[in-house]
Amino acid sequence: MKIWTLALGAAAIAAAPAAAQDVTANPHYGSITLDSGFIPDPQNVDLQAGGTNDARSLGGDCRGYVATAPDYNLYYTAGTFPLYFSATSDRDTVIVVNDPQGNWLCNDDDGVGAFNPGIEIARPSSGLYNVWVGVYGGSGEYAPARLHISELGMGENPTGGGSGGSLDWSLPANFGEGELQAGFLPDPQTLELAAGGDVDVNDAIGGSCWGYASSAPDFELSYEAGSYDLYISAMSDTDTTLIVNDPNGNWLCDDDSGGFPNPGLHIENPSSGVYDIWVGTFSPSSDLPDATLFVSELGFGSELASGETTLDYALPANYGAVSLRGGFTPDPHSIELLAGGDVEVYGNVSGAGSCRGYVTRSPDVELEFTPGTLELYISAASASDTTLVVNGPDGTWWCDDDGGEGALNPGIRFANPQAGVYDIWVGTYGQRDPVPAVLNISELGFYDND
Repeated sequence: MKIWTLALGAAAIAAAPAAAQDVTANPHYGSITLDSGFIPDPQNVDLQAGGTNDARSLGGDCRGYVATAPDYNLYYTAGTFPLYFSATSDRDTVIVVNDPQGNWLCNDDDGVGAFNPGIEIARPSSGLYNVWVGVYGGSGEYAPARLHISELGMGENPTGGGSGGSLDWSLPANFGEGELQAGFLPDPQTLELAAGGDVDVNDAIGGSCWGYASSAPDFELSYEAGSYDLYISAMSDTDTTLIVNDPNGNWLCDDDSGGFPNPGLHIENPSSGVYDIWVGTFSPSSDLPDATLFVSELGFGSELASGETTLDYALPANYGAVSLRGGFTPDPHSIELLAGGDVEVYGNVSGAGSCRGYVTRSPDVELEFTPGTLELYISAASASDTTLVVNGPDGTWWCDDDGGEGALNPGIRFANPQAGVYDIWVGTYGQRDPVPAVLNISELGFYDND
């Protein structure tokens, strides 16, 4: 599942001559069908390397002796990852591959160890790969060998070019797994865990990734994305780091963006799929310090813990945007929605100390309004106690609890409405769980839809 941008390496591509190799013959040791991202990785096949055909007949840098029929066939659906063919043996072996375009790829000693072959295909095609494992010595000689097919690297335990261990997303997560959909509550989701491990992250995956983590992920998150950004962060008394492999196989890493010494990753326009998450320690440690993992659509854990999260009118509205002009019909313009959220309004709205309730960080509705000669009324109706928060065109915050039609319905009257954008939140007064409500926009008055 991992991606590195790598060159083809030392594999030589030769033109397709008339050769003794028969790509249509049944393979000696079987075949397999794999999609990019396959697990387990690598796929290993025990076989006898060698044959009577001189691979030099294939041209290029091809060497050694191989069989007529392929040893193994791979039917592969490519993704964004490189593809590796390699072999290990006590003998000096070679590897020969015929790719889906009919190119011959050959290698002698570029695998793991002094005499083991390996071929790296940086941008593999989908299709059939015929694979032979030969011996470098004479015709008719055979030797036990193991073929490895991987998207991580060469050999039986590929690490993606690192040393001293690898990060293996295919292992069961140390602290479990979970599923979340956009708009999840409560927000944030938290998990207590032990950070760190004995894998040097920079050696394992390189780039700007640092710290020491376990080989297995600490948590596996299956996430169904919506219109919100995704925040993954950690908090600890120890200097920690964060490593995430996203659904597209990209490595995302951070040290202190969550507020020193805490890491945080802000993922804009997140993809749906599996996020494998590691919480590491910046320095090697024999201890595994306590840490808290935060998954949120509101902000980093340090921000949420300190109450710094604010309503953000720049975010896309949960229920879309509407444009109205004075004298609009029908009146009222009504929108059914779910009121509430996980952001406490009190203390989060600048200059509006009387605001109460719980809302989402993003507005529920964005109203672009061109006034006429009438007043503007914004109200909500629900069987539950709801509140209303509006950010007007001049940036002023307006809030109400029970000023609308009905005992527990909020309403705000704009006697001289301004032209521009009104960002509107419908909240719940005493609970975070969402409740059904109707937002009413009118020039005639407040409404109770019951």
